Amino acid sequence: MRKFLALVAIVAVALTACEKGNEEPTYTSKIELNKSEVTFPKTGGEEVVTFLIQNGQGGKVTAEASAEWLTARAEFNSDVVITVEANEGDAREAQVVVKYALAKDAIITVKQKAGNVTFDEEFDAKRFEGQYFGSGNYFVTLSDIGLAKNGNPKANGTYYIFDFYGNTPSDEEYPMLPNGTYTFDAANTGANGTFSDENSWYGVTDAAGEYAKAKSYKSAKVTVKDGIFEAEIEFNDGTKHRVVYEGDLTAVLDDTTLSADTTIAIEGAEIVATNYGDLYEVGMQNWYIEVKKDDKVILLDVFSASTTDPSGVYQVLSGAEYANKFIPGFMNGSAPVGAWYGSVSNGKFKVIAPMVDGVIQIKVLGNTATIDFGVWDDGGNLIDGSASGAYSVGKAEEN
Repeated sequence: MRKFLALVAIVAVALTACEKGNEEPTYTSKIELNKSEVTFPKTGGEEVVTFLIQNGQGGKVTAEASAEWLTARAEFNSDVVITVEANEGDAREAQVVVKYALAKDAIITVKQKAGNVTFDEEFDAKRFEGQYFGSGNYFVTLSDIGLAKNGNPKANGTYYIFDFYGNTPSDEEYPMLPNGTYTFDAANTGANGTFSDENSWYGVTDAAGEYAKAKSYKSAKVTVKDGIFEAEIEFNDGTKHRVVYEGDLTAVLDDTTLSADTTIAIEGAEIVATNYGDLYEVGMQNWYIEVKKDDKVILLDVFSASTTDPSGVYQVLSGAEYANKFIPGFMNGSAPVGAWYGSVSNGKFKVIAPMVDGVIQIKVLGNTATIDFGVWDDGGNLIDGSASGAYSVGKAEEN
């Protein structure tokens, strides 16, 4: 009996030791990525993922690749640069692990398209725009330079147009093209999971913005999954195109005027932060921040627990969690709301691009402030950079 009890005691101690060994370490910092997945074409290339260390205590950030066909390195303690080789085989996937001694590892999933499928053209779309007509009908345009404000094509652009029929969106004000596989519908039935023949086509515009070349689809398949759009198209002349887009798939006309990634570096700015209290009655302080230098302007609208200043790391607001979130930029009629990059002309604010995703870090130290950001506009363009200058607190306007 004594031997049995002793054995039970030994097992209990061993189990306790194992449980302690499996405990999650306590981290004082956190790695914030502007995106956790990147997709490369078969030709490979380079992609930059920006990061911020929340509550960082100094030290180096490293990046490790899990496969031989890609490399990763951390630069300037703000960027992870991922380089991928050309692929001649099947589609493949790997990971990049971002490490910081005081934070849990952050994972970036890296995907690459198959290299053993031949297309006459591989088109990496920069803009995704559209309109939702109700009853699950999404009219979508992918292009390199976007549409004009009136919805017409711009000069010297390439456009792929799709008339989709799918599930109804959960939010009709911001209708997102649902995940799924969509097939070409030559009979134009409007069936769920299809796109019509009569309103889907490809075109290239001339210097006047008129279509100089246009072709109908013979067959095609579109796959949509978690912000990644991929179309494989065959035309009547036998040529084949692949169209890929990664970003926001909301079927609305973009507000951005950018057509490519941009870097902003503003020094000597005037930075004014105004506290409107718990304006939205969500238990958080609403801070409105204006950054001005010459004709450049950045507008931010953030939620913080602090009544003193808006220092903190902010991600885009989504859902009912408001702490350390920023309101994404959008137009309320002719008025810009939320986070924007813009300019001033003749005393009037002119929009350049809304900030709709990413990470913003605000640091206030006495009468100076620094704002670092790696954000995306509604056209999928990266806006990367910083602003610094004299800091002051504004007076909230009374309604």
